[in-house]
Amino acid sequence: MGAGSTDTGSADEGSADKALRPSFARGAGAEPGLPARRLDIHARQTRIVELVRRRGYASIEAMSTHFEVSAQTIRRDIKQLSAHDLLVRYHGGAGLPVGADKLAYSNRKIRNAVAKRAIAKLVAREIPHGASLFIDIGTTMEAVAEALLDHEGLRIVTNHIGVASILSQRTDFEISLAGGTLRNRDRAVTGAATTEFLARFRVGYGIFGIGAIDDDGEMLDYDYRDVQVSLTAMDISRRHFIAADRSKFHGDAMIKFAHVSEIDALFTDAPPPSGIAEALRANDVRLFVAGGRGKAAVDNAAADNVAVDKASVDEAGERAGHPVAAGEEV
Repeated sequence: MGAGSTDTGSADEGSADKALRPSFARGAGAEPGLPARRLDIHARQTRIVELVRRRGYASIEAMSTHFEVSAQTIRRDIKQLSAHDLLVRYHGGAGLPVGADKLAYSNRKIRNAVAKRAIAKLVAREIPHGASLFIDIGTTMEAVAEALLDHEGLRIVTNHIGVASILSQRTDFEISLAGGTLRNRDRAVTGAATTEFLARFRVGYGIFGIGAIDDDGEMLDYDYRDVQVSLTAMDISRRHFIAADRSKFHGDAMIKFAHVSEIDALFTDAPPPSGIAEALRANDVRLFVAGGRGKAAVDNAAADNVAVDKASVDEAGERAGHPVAAGEEV
């Protein structure tokens, strides 16, 4: 469900960015029915550019909700930003200029790469040989695909060309790649046709990425179309695993995807904030923590549903590579 910032480096962008320097205004030009205190036009447009740079694409509906302005206002903003070559207008949203979107996805693959690989290894340990599974889109899911290459006889359904390409190295894997609309910037396949394709399957495990998780346990993502695909994938999966690094705690995603009460396990690289940890405990969700920072990682996450990667807690590594229950002697 799945971003690094990027710089197109054009002269127009430099002058436009200077013109769009963030500032705040109280009540100036407030729209009827909306809060009086809000970002002024230049600050809002700057934030729009920053948001799209982080994620590669943002829908008008999501930005309208996020910035508390009308869809028409967001369309005007996008039109102005497009004129400065800061964004590209698409039907229903905005993306990055040609070439910048590819760089954004490359930056996302580099960001927190070590943590993503550690998380992926924990996920892979919970998948048995011969299992059937759905794998979501995104850079963390590519890391999961890499970690699964040591398995045997997996049957995989995915809507991500990158994931399918990685897994195709194993000739004993059966891979079903969903049809639909290919999004070039991140090689994800999405849309109504993708949803219809996935609905024909039933798998043992669903592995998902998210854009953010809030204190109340609500999980969110960035693109409405991706969320619709993921909801269908949740329906066809018997067990639901979420893989998300610590940057997703209180991230800036805007569209509700699911609640932790609907998942079986969360795999991450740091003990989550207290609110999220309590939501996991209250809903009996297993928590797997990779890359723990010494024994403190065990103590801080102490609960029956928590496992910490011993490889990072005990460098002696007598049982390195296996999670241990929180509170176990290390």
